[in-house]
Amino acid sequence: MCSIRLGLALLLGVLLSLAEAWAMQVTLDLQPGLSAHAEYRPGSKDRPAVLILHGFLQTHNFPTVHNLADGLATAGYSVLTPTLTLGVSHRQQSLACEAIHTHTHEGNMREIDAWLRWLRAQGHRRIVLIGHSLGSAELLLYLQARRPGDVVHFIALSLVESRSDDQPERIEELRQAMRQRLSRGDRSLYRHPLSFCRHFNAVPQTFASYLAITPDRLLKAARALRVPATFIMGGGDERLSSGWIERLKHTGKTVIVISNANHFLDGEHEFELLDAVLAVLKQAT
Repeated sequence: MCSIRLGLALLLGVLLSLAEAWAMQVTLDLQPGLSAHAEYRPGSKDRPAVLILHGFLQTHNFPTVHNLADGLATAGYSVLTPTLTLGVSHRQQSLACEAIHTHTHEGNMREIDAWLRWLRAQGHRRIVLIGHSLGSAELLLYLQARRPGDVVHFIALSLVESRSDDQPERIEELRQAMRQRLSRGDRSLYRHPLSFCRHFNAVPQTFASYLAITPDRLLKAARALRVPATFIMGGGDERLSSGWIERLKHTGKTVIVISNANHFLDGEHEFELLDAVLAVLKQAT
């Protein structure tokens, strides 16, 4: 039994290496002085194209995104994995929490718009959006705001809100403080925990934008979503707030829980994740 599993793992490794070899580097000029890049793995035109968005401050090379992209490409899907610029042209690396952050969720949505236009220009008429962690939250809110007619399914992996480490009442105080700074035109840097960052260094507009991605806002967006949606969550994800998976189930959308998987759905659960996503894509085809 062990030898069979080892053989399958080696075969999958070879196939993923071939898929990675076919990945194309794409550069998109968003505005003067700001260019974004992505990897594109062309596949069958008879299947929907898949756009996979990374999580907070990461890139398309983040293992959860990269490995899933290779697996889907091996299965014959066209896969685009963009790296959000976060205000840094040709960004190749994840941004440090302590860096000066001026990017916003609204700016990220404009970049998602641009990459979807690029996919359409390649002839893709059906698109599936997949996000990981905060990337899934951003795609969910994007779908609520834009409602693109060619997106046929949405898959959220480890959906999480953009929270700080504070209690809810303290988070609301922080939101109000950022709004007051903005009303005064104050763009001075502020340092405070955000997402996994213990010391996130950003201007008020950045804090205000990400702190607006609240659990209630995500649940409301999920309930109102007109596109079929599937939430794939790790049963051992310690980054989720208590009861979060149950609240997602009450939205009426499909929720798949991979037992004992962590926030990154990696390691021994990587194959379960790929199988689950492929099953959803088969329904969307």
